[in-house]
Amino acid sequence: MSQIGTVAVVGAGTMGAQIASLVALSGRTVKLWDGSDAALAAGIERAEREIFPALGERRGLPVSEIASGLGRLTAVGSMSEAVAGTDMVIEAVREELGVKQAVFSELSRLTPAILGTNSSSIPTSLIAPAVKGPERLLNMHFFAPIWVRSMLELMSCGQTSDDVMETAYDFGVSLGLVTARVNGESKGFIINRIWRAVKRESLAVVDQGVASPEDVDRLWMMFFQTQYAPFGIMDMVGLDVVSDIETSYQFVSQDPTDTPSPTLARMIAAGTLGEKTGSGFYEHPNPKYLDPDFLQGEE
Repeated sequence: MSQIGTVAVVGAGTMGAQIASLVALSGRTVKLWDGSDAALAAGIERAEREIFPALGERRGLPVSEIASGLGRLTAVGSMSEAVAGTDMVIEAVREELGVKQAVFSELSRLTPAILGTNSSSIPTSLIAPAVKGPERLLNMHFFAPIWVRSMLELMSCGQTSDDVMETAYDFGVSLGLVTARVNGESKGFIINRIWRAVKRESLAVVDQGVASPEDVDRLWMMFFQTQYAPFGIMDMVGLDVVSDIETSYQFVSQDPTDTPSPTLARMIAAGTLGEKTGSGFYEHPNPKYLDPDFLQGEE
């Protein structure tokens, strides 16, 4: 185990609950907080029902170890309570720069701990001006589902100390994650920089009526010999989260041709956000792309 003993996770949504569960299973004390009591309760419930069992099955852990991990995860009622006595804080709130700046401004006032954001698109150089002590601030990008995509990307805010980068690296390795350092600043880091191009073109193909989401995924799965494809992955991430990330990219690029997907906007307005709502590009919990006949084009 690295020198990180107690961790606070701020934000109990899809990624926050998964990160908190993984860290708790590593033997650390974890405090989970969300500004919404309902979201916090849902995050804890999801951890108990889905995330811990999935991590345990994937890693071959005994039931007793899963129970011990659950016992190390605690929901707390305030940000100040969450960060008290912690060595590291990992933020996983909404993918909006203003929201993250406000959260980190408050976090940096409350704690001297290492501050990491799970943002998949916002570099911490944009958050650093709001932080007291930016030498402890960095991007720590985890992937969903965390029990399948056991990866972590680390990126400096431009002022992050070498000691903090090294501690974060050791922390990632101790979680059983393939941990990569991003050299310099890269919009989207490594994986999401590549994934963003795939996602954008996949949505454009559907927006323009070139092909259906199912056919895009079907061809992708055949070509790359993989179980997962663009629209299935977007459903897993959550279409609202995908939209927030795309908006962030568009804000930074300032490219007039880099516009939101009308298909995505229409689905979000209808409340079909993917797995979390039971409907997105596919119906869940048994999406068509898992059907044995899917690759043959049988609907």
